[in-house]
Amino acid sequence: MRIKGQADIDISISDSGYIILRQKDELDGEKVIEFAPAYGQKVAGAISALQEFAQAKFEKAELADVE
Repeated sequence: MRIKGQADIDISISDSGYIILRQKDELDGEKVIEFAPAYGQKVAGAISALQEFAQAKFEKAELADVE
């Protein structure tokens, strides 16, 4: 599965049942995060809680890159 709008992020399930997030970056190569299904809600909740703060920081960094 790919996250819509993010062609470089793949989500899959390992043979042992772990959820895997894989992102490919030309500079840093491949980054992989694996977590047990029991933590899925906690990970999703943490991302949701940080989303607004992260978006503001991301936009600020983009503006700094443009200037």
